Amino acid sequence: MSVAVSRPTAARVADPTVVRWGIYEAVALGLAGYARAAFRVRAVGERHPLEPGTLIVSSHRSDADVPLFVAGFYRNAHGLFRRNGRIHFAVRDDLFLPGFFAGYPPRLPLAARRMLFPLGIGGVFGRAVPCLPIRSAKRMRLVELLAEHVEAPLAELLPPSFREPFVERAADLGRPEPQRAGDVLGGSYADLLWHVADDTDLTGAPAAESWRRRGTAAAGDFRGLVNVVRGGGYLLIFPEGRPSPDGSIGPLMRGVAALVRRAAPRSVLPLAPAYDPLGPGRPRAFLGLGTPAAAPVADADAEVLRLLRRTTPLTVGQVAASFGGEPASLERRLDAEVRAARAEGRPFEPELEQAAYRRKRLAEAVAAAAHTAPTVVERLAREYESAREG
Repeated sequence: MSVAVSRPTAARVADPTVVRWGIYEAVALGLAGYARAAFRVRAVGERHPLEPGTLIVSSHRSDADVPLFVAGFYRNAHGLFRRNGRIHFAVRDDLFLPGFFAGYPPRLPLAARRMLFPLGIGGVFGRAVPCLPIRSAKRMRLVELLAEHVEAPLAELLPPSFREPFVERAADLGRPEPQRAGDVLGGSYADLLWHVADDTDLTGAPAAESWRRRGTAAAGDFRGLVNVVRGGGYLLIFPEGRPSPDGSIGPLMRGVAALVRRAAPRSVLPLAPAYDPLGPGRPRAFLGLGTPAAAPVADADAEVLRLLRRTTPLTVGQVAASFGGEPASLERRLDAEVRAARAEGRPFEPELEQAAYRRKRLAEAVAAAAHTAPTVVERLAREYESAREG
């Protein structure tokens, strides 16, 4: 007995839509794989189906948030093989710049920066994932100004305090002092090129021209976000703009309230990552799943911030970092926190309902805290405190 197997036609394989969906799925699987390799991933909270025109808002803990989001939420939100529409991500605009991998990471060796500088991922992320940039009309990275004025004198583009590090780097490399913008557009200067400046730092005619172009582009970015939601799409934004530097939730960047007002989403779905490194093995990474809410009609910033705080998962690490005392008193505290989280509708590990599990996890967290950098412990304590503000 023979079975006929249908094969895709050459025309369908070459269909740009099919190719984009294939890249979309591949990127999602890669991100999820990274998250599960780096963390013990757990989505906590009730899952709700997405309705068209949903604005998804997520707090921003670290650069691992997007992989965690994909690992914990992707199948629920998107399904496999185009069951639902693609989720659009509003992302930092420098992701689209050539040399992102060379300029952005801190403490990257200079040799690695030189190697990575020619690489760019903006095209793939913009077309296939898809990611939409959010530009600020008042802030830009030096690489953007210099790339727009390659032949201009460096002294005309940058004030002395910004130009001097480039001169010093050239001397360290045994090169002549750079004169033109084009002289420093290379991997050897990638970390310096990624310095952020505002419109009071960069003045003069060339900079003024770049600021005008950037303002126009920023307005176009905003319209693009609005159009996704108004067109019935799903849009994920990080209202804080950048990962929290100290564990705090908020403040929100400018423009969130305007986006809610102009896009008029049918619902706002809050998500909130929380990382708990206090324990053996890989750190735990939780993605709090909130309840869809109606779009706020007044004081959207305050309401979005409230949703993010309420959706932040309770973790054992937060409690261990925030409260001292004997193990018995700490266990009673965690029991009280779990009961409070249940009453508030705050996500938490279901196993924390069990006394034996609470006792085991607390012992692991307390032991780990003694060997963990104080800044990490302080960050967990601040996250606990911030989630309960307001």
